[in-house]
Amino acid sequence: MLSLVVFFLGLGSIGAITSLAVAQLFVSNFEFWPPPSTKSWQHLAFRILFRTFFICLIVLSVLGFEPQDLWRYVFGGGLLAIGFGLALRWTGYLGWDNAFGDDTGLRTKGPFSISRNPIYMVSIVGMLGWALLANSIMVSILFALWAALYLVAPFVEEPWMRSRYGDQFTNYSRAVPRYVDVRSTLHEALSAAELKVPPVLIILACAGMMYWLAEAVHHEEILTLPFRAVLSSALLALALGVLVAALRAFNSYNTTMNPLAPSNASSVVTTSIYKYTRNPMYLSMSFLLLGWVILLGQASALAAMPIYFVLITYLQIVPEEKILARKFNNEYDRYCAKTSRWINP
Repeated sequence: MLSLVVFFLGLGSIGAITSLAVAQLFVSNFEFWPPPSTKSWQHLAFRILFRTFFICLIVLSVLGFEPQDLWRYVFGGGLLAIGFGLALRWTGYLGWDNAFGDDTGLRTKGPFSISRNPIYMVSIVGMLGWALLANSIMVSILFALWAALYLVAPFVEEPWMRSRYGDQFTNYSRAVPRYVDVRSTLHEALSAAELKVPPVLIILACAGMMYWLAEAVHHEEILTLPFRAVLSSALLALALGVLVAALRAFNSYNTTMNPLAPSNASSVVTTSIYKYTRNPMYLSMSFLLLGWVILLGQASALAAMPIYFVLITYLQIVPEEKILARKFNNEYDRYCAKTSRWINP
């Protein structure tokens, strides 16, 4: 009974904020957000309604708390910490007064160079994490409404921004998307992370994702445990064999084995296992992950394999190839022409 009372109180609070915000799009001379001043009724109403809503979320989360699966704590907690952590940091960059309606200048640098509303976007990530941890339908409904408010809010704020900043905001809105350009943002993120993430972390992250998928989307096991153990052991042996062959080839050339510093390479390794694949170490990692999928016994875990290939290709292999091509010129080009990136057919 108490949970229902708290839920409807939270529902009424977020509903009132959304209704008042949307009303100013259709009612002339009506203002709610951003509030005209910190002493206005709009500012006071927003603070009361939003605080009530937020307290309701906390109370519902506590009332409905039950021990969760490990993946919910790890994944949900991670999203919550990252999302709301960035939201707080970027609100500090924007300025708390500016965030609540004061005119302290248009921000176009930092996170605001990627999205006109980065705080809203990362807050939604934090909401998703909180909802996963709470594992409550009522909490999820309230978060969905909060996220919807943050998606509508830019349409309410932009007329105010244009009236304050004129051509400066118009030019800014043409250059930067309202929410986020997923393709360009992903490209920038991958470019920034090139040769900075150790491959072992990539494989561990993908292995963790596979475990989460196996637990979250659980179906009948694809093979019996003894058969899975035999197959996964065979793939482990294959992976170790490929890895040892690669390390021995590197050692015979007396060149660097550091995957984050390909510019230190003293020669192009083309013998032994490198006659059949340009990336035997990363190929061995794919065998390890495939063996892990088989051992888990859930087909859903296989969905993380493409993620591994994308990450290892764009964070490691492609940057390596660019550096080696510049350093060794025709020698590396000839090697690439006769040897596949993954494995020769």
